[in-house]
Amino acid sequence: MASTSGFAANGDSDASPDNAASQFLLIRGLEPGVTEELLGKGVSKLYKSKAPSPTEPAAGKKLKSSSTSTDTGLGAEVGSLRRVLLIRDRKTNDSWRYGFAEFNSVDDAQGAMTKYKAAEKFTIASKPVMVSYIHAGVFVPVLQPLDDHSASFSFTPLSNPAMRLMYWDESAYASELITSDPEQVSEVKAKENEHAKLAAAAVNEGLVGDSKDGEVRAKKRKLEKETVSSNKKVVAPHLQFWTNRHAELHGLPPKENDEGSDSSHSSKKKSELVAPPKQSFADLTRKCCLLCSRQFKTEAEVNKHERMSQLHRDNLKNDDLVSKALSKLSKSNASDVDNGYRDRAKERRQAFNQPKQPAPQHHRASKALDGSDSKAELDSKNEAPAQSKGAALLGKMGWTAGKGLGAQGTGRTEAISTDVYAQGVGLGAQGGKMGDAIEEAERQTKGSYAEFLNKTKDKAKERFQSMS
Repeated sequence: MASTSGFAANGDSDASPDNAASQFLLIRGLEPGVTEELLGKGVSKLYKSKAPSPTEPAAGKKLKSSSTSTDTGLGAEVGSLRRVLLIRDRKTNDSWRYGFAEFNSVDDAQGAMTKYKAAEKFTIASKPVMVSYIHAGVFVPVLQPLDDHSASFSFTPLSNPAMRLMYWDESAYASELITSDPEQVSEVKAKENEHAKLAAAAVNEGLVGDSKDGEVRAKKRKLEKETVSSNKKVVAPHLQFWTNRHAELHGLPPKENDEGSDSSHSSKKKSELVAPPKQSFADLTRKCCLLCSRQFKTEAEVNKHERMSQLHRDNLKNDDLVSKALSKLSKSNASDVDNGYRDRAKERRQAFNQPKQPAPQHHRASKALDGSDSKAELDSKNEAPAQSKGAALLGKMGWTAGKGLGAQGTGRTEAISTDVYAQGVGLGAQGGKMGDAIEEAERQTKGSYAEFLNKTKDKAKERFQSMS
């Protein structure tokens, strides 16, 4: 079980509920011993398989037609798998038996998913696994500054190298393994393009016969398709969403997913961006700038003020204001009660609109909100203690003190007194009754134990003498 979420750590909660296409594929049901290398090797089986070369028939035999039920045209482009991410525990570094595969584009991921669905069984390390798309909340951006230890638990997205991403469950991390370098893929494509150009030139010059014209044309069409697709840079929807959120928080213009933008236009946009400040004087808790003493409504406005405000730039040149702002910033950091603690219970109550005080259970005694005792407990405290065990039993059957016994209450109202009689004297004889038993016992045991023994000896001696 995941310690932060309470869900079973098997990756089922990371699958896309509406099966929306994404650059990432989720692979579940791995063996515990599967490493990042084995995961990358297993996912590479979703590449397009090469068509078998036709062999010449023997003499006197007909050429067999190839089967049309093969999955030769299905799958992702060879080398389109960029990296694999295996989910491991942060404390024990054990595998949680599921991971992710990131492709160059959404089209490559869709091709891999098509081949997975067409196959009867897809295995990694000789065990069948499940493949699906992921939803937008699997990888979240890291907004706070990272140290060397926490930086190892995050990775950089392909679309925005300036941003860091991490797995949503803080008790685990995504162990990254890069399977292909984009420069190597571009070199391979350049070589294929060069070979295709040479083949096309040979056809135009008449060096190749007419029987291979169709094959060359097919390669040429394939070349055009690859060049067009290589110019397109498709970004997954959830990564584009977090990129826009990052730009919004830091006051940057949103980075759109333009397909036909040229290099001059992108360089112009980069030149227009303002460099981030080296030292931040923003107090995000109170949403204010300590250097300029300005209050804002949102954190995005504070970050935008530090980047774009001319007043902030002028105040940075004033050493007196900078020193005062630094002292205020250190005091605010020292007085921070959180110390890095995140109240997830409060966030959960706000997300699901739950009350601060839980509802009382039916098997628990209800108490008032101010901590006072309930009415039933107060009544039980105000009741007079029972005089004896018998009175307590009678009280359970409905009898109260001062009333008579019986169904109509016509019986006696006083308890029968227990009297002590002298030994050797019959009941009812004059002088035989010594008094109430309780009072006599208290009277006999008021002194010390030695006095009680002496008094008992004297009584026994008097009785002996009276009998003799």
